[in-house]
Amino acid sequence: MPRWQRLLVTGAAGEIGRCIRPALHGAAQQLRLHDIRPIVAEDAEVFRGDLAEPGEALRATEGVDCLIHLAGIPRETGGTVEQILRANVLACHAMYEAARQNGVKRFIFASSNHTIGFHPADTLVGTTEPPRPSGQYGASKVWGETLGRLYADKHGIEVACLRIGAFRETPGNARELGGWISHGDMARLARAAVEAEAFHFLVVWGVSANTRALWGNDSEARAALRWQPRDNAETYAAAIEANRPEPGSVAARFHGGVVSGLGFTGDTDRIR
Repeated sequence: MPRWQRLLVTGAAGEIGRCIRPALHGAAQQLRLHDIRPIVAEDAEVFRGDLAEPGEALRATEGVDCLIHLAGIPRETGGTVEQILRANVLACHAMYEAARQNGVKRFIFASSNHTIGFHPADTLVGTTEPPRPSGQYGASKVWGETLGRLYADKHGIEVACLRIGAFRETPGNARELGGWISHGDMARLARAAVEAEAFHFLVVWGVSANTRALWGNDSEARAALRWQPRDNAETYAAAIEANRPEPGSVAARFHGGVVSGLGFTGDTDRIR
């Protein structure tokens, strides 16, 4: 018998939402899917609405005891600053607060590698280094992680922040040889985060078992979730090895890659 009565997935019509849905069947007695866009699903409850609208997050979380929050603008170029603020900051807060009010026990937050995008690309980044977002999108994910820590400490909700890497069917460039997560590993990570034994607050890198990984030092969190990635971007290295940013460019110097370079007007030599 599943430990959760009702599992909610927000952003269920998105790329990651569609990928993980099959893996979540049986993880709870009832699966509820929510998105601002239409969803077709015969084996789940379907809710549609804007989580930034008053009352929508409360409606979505009613009767829920575990949730995966994927909803939001998924990339730096996906919307204006105002749109990112509404979808990724205001709606995220509404979800945490609704979870508190409706007694949700576990909150799984889809964070991003872009929370640390301005750390130098030649350094290993774990989960305890200070945030250095690569853009407005990354900053919104820092907000979500920080709220997660607050709601875990202050309200006792179990929170797992998944810092998702380059989610693609296959890696697309040399940077992704270190930061790629396969569809299979993403689905298995989502299921593991739902089924794990009780925890307080976790940050785990959502990346595959890449030989060239420069994000890590999260072995305790992975152990708590009982998740180990299986796939390796190195399988595709020969085809994409040459697809890398110009040496010395902003994209080459920082973990955020091309996103760090978008609109950059600073001095790279001052960033340590």
